[in-house]
Amino acid sequence: MNKRNFIFLLSIFLLILVFYVDISTSTQNHTSKNILIGSFVGGRSHVNPMLDIAVLLYERGYNVPQTLPPNIQEIGPVMSEEYPSLTPELDDFLNKHKRVLYVSFGTRFFTTIENNNKLLKAFIEAIDKKIIDGVIWTLVLTSKDDFSPTLNLLDGTEIQTSSILNNKHPHIHISKFGPQFSILNHNNTKLFLSHGGTISCHESLYTGTPMLVFPFAYDQAGNAEKLKLNGVGLILSKLNLDVNDVISKIDLLLKDENVKKNVKRLKFLSMINSKRKYRAADLIEYTLHDSHNKGTSKGFLNDWIPKARFFEGDVNIYVALLSVIFGLRLIGIGI
Repeated sequence: MNKRNFIFLLSIFLLILVFYVDISTSTQNHTSKNILIGSFVGGRSHVNPMLDIAVLLYERGYNVPQTLPPNIQEIGPVMSEEYPSLTPELDDFLNKHKRVLYVSFGTRFFTTIENNNKLLKAFIEAIDKKIIDGVIWTLVLTSKDDFSPTLNLLDGTEIQTSSILNNKHPHIHISKFGPQFSILNHNNTKLFLSHGGTISCHESLYTGTPMLVFPFAYDQAGNAEKLKLNGVGLILSKLNLDVNDVISKIDLLLKDENVKKNVKRLKFLSMINSKRKYRAADLIEYTLHDSHNKGTSKGFLNDWIPKARFFEGDVNIYVALLSVIFGLRLIGIGI
């Protein structure tokens, strides 16, 4: 066997080997019914063909539009049928205040003592300027030691933080826990200062509450940008927090007519989209029962998947391998 024939046969062998491995992997990984429930699939071409149906906790109208195949359905926001009700103290506070700012940063939020001081100072200043008339702040993991003993307001007045944190201030209510949805759903809650978690964003949109977002980590920065892009929120920087900036953004979100219009629009869309969870359940049941043979047989997969994968498989692998073959052929003929 001459050198040229050997290289040609070796090239063909490599092509067959890769094609066989690709087929075998596809056959083994494809189950009879592949159902995904998650927050994102994206454009992963190696995932989508292997799914019978996928339902995404993805809210249309709030998220950036993306092209999805017909077997992937958007169903967000998924809202609970029941939520904890207001405590008597919170109910009384909300009924006595008409422009309440609700503040909650979730259960895994930590910031500096300086930032805590600036936030508290901004709330007091906003109340004194009559921009808001009440604040509910659920501290969760934040303790009283995470604040300085005293604060100096913009006019030079010094106040004791301990009295505020012990609920001695008539217009600020501090607690370790708050029934978030019920607070947001109250007519007197006008603004939500949040870390920007997905659930918080969905509840805020559903209740029609504009958001001032103080993102910390994870998906929060992206959520904050989407809220800002939709005209229903503004963003604070954890690295460059400024009291006057907090006050001005609270004022803008409460008074801007475009914000009010956008909040109303997204509330309407959110309430409609929340019904998609029932369609998700129907689609999953439909997929489970949609088979004449009570499930796709292994024989069918062994026969069909290789053909399908040959035409719409991993094109990059085959292009790369053909390049290698072409290179070997060039070497074989002495070029």
